[in-house]
Amino acid sequence: MGGGKIEGMRNNTMLEVKDLWKSFGQLDVLRGIDMKIKRKEVVVIIGASGGGKSTFLRCINHLEDYQKGEIYFDGELIDAKRPDINVVRARMGMVFQSFNLFPHLRVLKNLILAPIKVKKMNEEDAKEKALMLLNRIGLEEKANAYPSQLSGGQQQRVAIARALMMDPELMLFDEPTSALDPELVGGVLDVMKQLANEGMTMIVVTHEMGFAKEVGDRVIFFDKGLIAEEGKPEQIFTAPRNPRTREFLVKVLQV
Repeated sequence: MGGGKIEGMRNNTMLEVKDLWKSFGQLDVLRGIDMKIKRKEVVVIIGASGGGKSTFLRCINHLEDYQKGEIYFDGELIDAKRPDINVVRARMGMVFQSFNLFPHLRVLKNLILAPIKVKKMNEEDAKEKALMLLNRIGLEEKANAYPSQLSGGQQQRVAIARALMMDPELMLFDEPTSALDPELVGGVLDVMKQLANEGMTMIVVTHEMGFAKEVGDRVIFFDKGLIAEEGKPEQIFTAPRNPRTREFLVKVLQV
């Protein structure tokens, strides 16, 4: 198979995951996950903690190894043995719940570091692009601030801008608002909604059910390493078919 194209995949499928298994010791965290993500689709993954959601995202861009399965990105098989794996990973942006900004670097430097080192971008061009992105997320005046001088919500918006600096084709969000105070969540979700409206392909792991309903094209419920149910947001939230989905939503939505 070795990186060959899947015929026809380039048309509309950006990501395909086949029979993905991941274990930590004796614990099977992912148990044969199959998933296709279309271009410009926003897929929201929900489920209880420990269900494998974050591990799944980390396997997609090879931050985690997995025992079995295949992941195709834009029709090409990607695995850690590929010599150009970092080039492929650069086409995927990832935003973590803990921001992961470099604390000793100012905001502008956090944004331009990877494009200069990985994509060999000219420093002046990188700065111009960074300032444009900071302006877009309402933080241009924070370009020379250190991360510690920003609120959690501001840090997370900077983390999104940093990911966008690499011109990703796919954005992965791993519970991007879970570490934030409630009043700071809205600003981050607004940036994500804007990306979705502009046609960014996104996989979002989140507990923000309002976002899932409003922005998601498809909602997938993970339970104990399996896809227990998937469907349109209106179907999942109003008429879930799986008892586990219903049980989870009753707890989360407190209905």
